[in-house]
Amino acid sequence: MRSPRDVESSPVAWTGLLAPALALAVLPACELLQRIEQEARPLLPTVTYQGANLVRSPSQGMMAAYYCPQVVPDPFGVPGSAALACQGFFGAPPAPSRMTVAFDLTYLVQNPNHIPIPVAEMLTAVTVFPQKTNQRLGAVCVVFCGTDQPGCTGAPGPDSCVASETDIRSKEDFVDATADLLIATGVTVAQGGTPSFQRPEVVQDSEIAVTARFSFGPDPLLVALKEVARQSISQLEAGREITFEVPYRIEGTVWVDLGSYGKGAVGFGPAEGKWVIPTSSLGL
Repeated sequence: MRSPRDVESSPVAWTGLLAPALALAVLPACELLQRIEQEARPLLPTVTYQGANLVRSPSQGMMAAYYCPQVVPDPFGVPGSAALACQGFFGAPPAPSRMTVAFDLTYLVQNPNHIPIPVAEMLTAVTVFPQKTNQRLGAVCVVFCGTDQPGCTGAPGPDSCVASETDIRSKEDFVDATADLLIATGVTVAQGGTPSFQRPEVVQDSEIAVTARFSFGPDPLLVALKEVARQSISQLEAGREITFEVPYRIEGTVWVDLGSYGKGAVGFGPAEGKWVIPTSSLGL
């Protein structure tokens, strides 16, 4: 049997006695470091979708001239007779390049931190005619460029617009999107500015309105709009312009640069609305 003196003189025994005490001393320190790290981590900005405005569009008359020869049958089966009648009513069909539809999406980005937070990436998905069988989904991922990236075009890389959170939309959620339906032009942070892919930055304790411009590739959208014209054959046959309305649903994600903490993702939408093709052309 070991005496108390043997225990006092044994290094192994002392280690066994000190280990629990050391663990108790280290544990609060680890928790403190974790708390300091959590408090130092920047907060995610708030992204609020403000709305979508049509900025470029052909007129209703141009739409009628473009679609009338495509959907109105030839009277009495005479080839080309419908095209002649349509041209008499609406004029010659415009070139597809003049049928571009473009729109601006505006977001309010609020930064609650005491440091600037750059907007790094944006994933936007737009579904036109969301409640119809002829719906079309377009999605595009944009990477914004820093001042030290000359020649940057906003093209995404393999790791762009990817989120680990299950409740945040990633590019994998829109793999069924129609190719070339949605085209990104860039963003502006000043009213009337020229869109570019330069990285927007929200200064500390502030907010900015970021406006992103997109256009529809003419071919995919014109296929969807053709159904609208087909449903109005009687008006076109009578030489009356028809109203083209484009219902839409918009959703997506904005990624911000949190420095050494990586990227943070903030989702927006879905939000629905309707664009009405104007009587006069817009922005052409």
